Amino acid sequence: MIDLHTHSNASDGFLTPSELLRAAESMALEALALTDHDAVSGLEELHQTADEISSKIEIVNGSELSVYYPHVEMEILALDIPKKNISAFAAYQQAEVERREQMARKRIELLQNLGIEIEYDEVAKDEHGRKRTQIRRPHFTDILLKKGYIQNAQEAYKVIFAKGGVAYVENTPQPAQEIIEFIRDNGAKAILAHPIHTKLKQDDLYNTIKELQGYGLNGVEVFHSAQPKANRQLYLDIIRDLGLLTAGGSDFHGGTAHPENKLGTGRFHNLNMPYMILSELRSEKTPTASYYTELEKVI
Repeated sequence: MIDLHTHSNASDGFLTPSELLRAAESMALEALALTDHDAVSGLEELHQTADEISSKIEIVNGSELSVYYPHVEMEILALDIPKKNISAFAAYQQAEVERREQMARKRIELLQNLGIEIEYDEVAKDEHGRKRTQIRRPHFTDILLKKGYIQNAQEAYKVIFAKGGVAYVENTPQPAQEIIEFIRDNGAKAILAHPIHTKLKQDDLYNTIKELQGYGLNGVEVFHSAQPKANRQLYLDIIRDLGLLTAGGSDFHGGTAHPENKLGTGRFHNLNMPYMILSELRSEKTPTASYYTELEKVI
């Protein structure tokens, strides 16, 4: 079993890369991809810990990059980033951190104007006093939950920070085409993350994926904790028709961020991704009919 979509405290996760690896070790995962949002800074610690404990888990370098696509919520996974090209993603991360810092300070201002008692250091540092690499919505949500301003995380994501919400701050990342080309130019695979989040109808989703394929998209995340079987089948049918690859994973964050997404096994144990998915992702060969047949078995 493998997991190619996880987060650490290098973005909006709540475990350090070391803690994440040890959790994966306890599950005997075969491969683990760290795909922090717009960040690769956790990869060094992940690899270092893997060496220290002689981990048998195969580490996959990754990142989940924010993109702009008109009227659609969208992110693109960069998977299997070559070691020699991590520096290019690190430079991208630095610019993203500065942009996220401005967004965080604006959110704090909006919340304070509502009478909510929240200070910069409360979200900028974790419970151990360590400065976060990035400040993102789960960190705000965690504080609001602990202080009793909200009853659950969904209230934060769907009411407070959602578009039109009282503390909504517009996110303006780079266009999808530019990000996909950046990923491909730096030797990684570009995968559309959790297509269910796009909220596109079947035909519109197909046409959007086909457009992204023209920019260099390698595949679509058929397997994801939030995607029920019917959606997975739809996405599999699309990639089969377009000759694309797949990837997927739990989207594990830990802590109060999407606690339903369990490492390796997803939501209510709805994931069991075989190593074959990673092997094919790394292959330079065109996917065969048998590839899609094997995927059918684990939908």
